[in-house]
Amino acid sequence: MTPTPQSSDSGDTQSSDSEDKYVKQIEAGFAEIDERNRRDHAKRPPRARGRTTPIAVRFDEFTIKRLKDLAARRNTGYQTLLKEFVVERLYEEEKRERVIE
Repeated sequence: MTPTPQSSDSGDTQSSDSEDKYVKQIEAGFAEIDERNRRDHAKRPPRARGRTTPIAVRFDEFTIKRLKDLAARRNTGYQTLLKEFVVERLYEEEKRERVIE
């Protein structure tokens, strides 16, 4: 796709609006993680279908064992913990690269 030429004012506003929306989505994700951590993890919340996409990731057995052990100590699922790690690290990298502020 070729970007359409825009005046500098409207381009800055659109860029700022999209960045604000992106930051709000990230903050909402962190708020959801914080809320989940406050809840009793023994009871799972109802699952919202269609909000995630399954992927395959391969890890060595030692890493999976470490992840499962840590998840057990935190009384949560290892896949949930892995998703939290990825989201948190992605956020930090985006901040470091100044994708978000």
